[in-house]
Amino acid sequence: MAMLDDDIMRQLRAIFKVEAAEHIQAMNRVLVVLEKNPEGEERAELLKEIFREAHSLKGAAGAADFGEVEATGHRLESVLGAAKAGEIELTADLCDVLYEAIDAASVIVEAAFEDRPHGLDLPDLYARLKAAEEGRVMPRAAVSPPRPPSVPPKVGGEGGEGAAKAPKTKERRTKSTGAGPAIEETIRVATSKLDSLMTQAGELLVAGLKVDQRLKDVEEISQAVEDWNREWLKIRAVHSHLLHDDEHDEIRPLLRFLDLNQQTLKGLITQVGDLWRGFSRDALHLSRVTTDLGEEVMKVRMLPVSTVFDLLPRLVRDLAREKGKEVDLQVEGGETELDRKVLEEIRDPLIHILRNAVDHGIETSEQRERAGKPRTGTITVKAFQKGNNIVIEVSEDGAGINVDKVKKAALKAGIIGAGDAESISDDEAMQLIFVSGLSTSSIITSVSGRGVGMDVVRKNVEALHGYVDVDSTLGQGTRMILVLPLTLATTQELLVQVGDQIYGIPISAVERIQRIRPQDISTVEGKEAIVVDDEPISLVYLSDVLELGRKDEEVKPEQKMPVVILSAGRKRIAFLVDGVVGQQESVVKSLGKQLSRVRNVAGATILGTGQVIMTLNSLDLVKSARGMAGRTSIMARISQAKVKEVARPAILVVDDSLTTRNLEKNILETAGYETKVAADGVEALSVLQSDHCDLVVSDILMPQMDGFELTAAMKEHPDLREIPIILVTALESREDKERGIEVGADAYIVKSTFDQASLLDAVEQLI
Repeated sequence: MAMLDDDIMRQLRAIFKVEAAEHIQAMNRVLVVLEKNPEGEERAELLKEIFREAHSLKGAAGAADFGEVEATGHRLESVLGAAKAGEIELTADLCDVLYEAIDAASVIVEAAFEDRPHGLDLPDLYARLKAAEEGRVMPRAAVSPPRPPSVPPKVGGEGGEGAAKAPKTKERRTKSTGAGPAIEETIRVATSKLDSLMTQAGELLVAGLKVDQRLKDVEEISQAVEDWNREWLKIRAVHSHLLHDDEHDEIRPLLRFLDLNQQTLKGLITQVGDLWRGFSRDALHLSRVTTDLGEEVMKVRMLPVSTVFDLLPRLVRDLAREKGKEVDLQVEGGETELDRKVLEEIRDPLIHILRNAVDHGIETSEQRERAGKPRTGTITVKAFQKGNNIVIEVSEDGAGINVDKVKKAALKAGIIGAGDAESISDDEAMQLIFVSGLSTSSIITSVSGRGVGMDVVRKNVEALHGYVDVDSTLGQGTRMILVLPLTLATTQELLVQVGDQIYGIPISAVERIQRIRPQDISTVEGKEAIVVDDEPISLVYLSDVLELGRKDEEVKPEQKMPVVILSAGRKRIAFLVDGVVGQQESVVKSLGKQLSRVRNVAGATILGTGQVIMTLNSLDLVKSARGMAGRTSIMARISQAKVKEVARPAILVVDDSLTTRNLEKNILETAGYETKVAADGVEALSVLQSDHCDLVVSDILMPQMDGFELTAAMKEHPDLREIPIILVTALESREDKERGIEVGADAYIVKSTFDQASLLDAVEQLI
């Protein structure tokens, strides 16, 4: 080894650090399963796998000149070889020694990279491993330092000095060519390089947005030139006689120049059109390449959540033995992929949740039997994709959260007042477990009870632009739900206008967008709200939440206002905005350490125009809005007198079929419209001349006067021509539709495709 170049040795040791972490993680995972005493072929395969991992660790350590790790791996290999040969049984006590040896290998590697002594009594450990090889359990030496805590290593390990400056790596798989089955090869790529590549792909996305904006500029120029040409052709048609008028010789040169100008203009139109088409093709190609590149780089950054999940069985096993409990951990969805950075950041929250689940959630075997439950508690960790988010659920069948105890603990800690303890709901009280300093544990242990942990869970998850929720039933168990973005590289944003500013809101938090009228706003418990899906939702101005101020202009009773409904867990808030601009895929940049936690702001992004806008933090918005709901008044800005004066919009339904008339009448009245009816066009004209109507919905085939004739008569009448008309008919030929357009119908709905939504959508657009 001494003959190897120093640079080569540093690279070799750096690679070994990552490889050792993988072998150690695999041994932990397999040993947890072996400890449950599987039988037959399953046990044999598991023993082969863990023996192979120990052997590989030993060989790699020898190549990288880690003698103590090599010796530890050799002794592990001997014990596992005896188990594989059927000479010893892997009891829980023997497994404790094996776990200690696996931990020791990890500690030795970490200490070497940090250039410090590892502090382990290896001779004592090796003596106990020798005893384990013979099927005996040898007690620790009195002077032996305590076993290193079984906290799972971080994903991919961490760098140190010298050789330790190994970047975290990811395997990139490629297919080889040649005869026979395809062979997958792997190379190790520094994740710093992948991060840099992702950054450049993001910059390419920004460049693509700018190109799209330039394309719009060219399109506007093309439209302006065409408008210019049309105006010139109109003028030329009127004054073309001047070119042949002998009385105006003095202006003839000017007229010839204008005629030549038209030829130039026609050529310019052609050139600009060709430029726009070529630019459009190039922009489309750039967009496809940028999207494909971004997706491919993102795929390379993705890792299965099993990278973290595989660390958890060992953690739960050690915690359960420490607490004297029987716990079975079940893991589902380990193949679900998540951005590496998100995966690294979620490790600590998961550990906190599992610690609480074992310590607080799962009861002792005796307590469970008295409650009629199985002796062994079950914790389930499950991951699955939902839209652009990854959901991780941690559920257990333990004692559940006692809401009354949470309230008392919060009251004792000064988190809430006596009045709050009586007034807050159970759901609100449940959220108090995420407040720093709150603990319902009667004793402080090495596992929990210090009032820290769950607040860390919430902070870490929210820092990733995700959110955490809890659902618990006393006596039955608790479920923690973590909702995380699939990737932090790019974000789909909804662009909204507030005053003269544009802001971005992550679309993953947007539940829906709709337009409301003042009469849709009601008051619930002193707070303004709208009803969505039969549920009242608090309504606030986004400008008030952002403390931007707004003009005190009166809202007209018939005015439609855009509303964006955001959801975070079970919390939903409706935000009034001045306009919805559109959406775009954005690269959100941090505001820097000095502005790392500006309330309601997640970062900044750039539009195609080059304008920098703020990306809002949806979780902060919901929290801020809940705190101020009721302090902003929309209804106060509406003239109540005018509201009373303005009646519900009146609609006249014209159809010779009683059944159809009643159907349409019921649909419209349920939607809040005043409805009048007529059996044919003649009766409809009579109603229109005597009563006010805002819109007409008419059939076509009717006696006396059909729908076409009614529409034509209304458009010719000076008092009726402005009333919108919707024709609802069984006639679906192109000729009938064209005739409907010719006579002046504003909408044409064919009965074969008729449904309630299509009618109401047409009415809402026209009225």
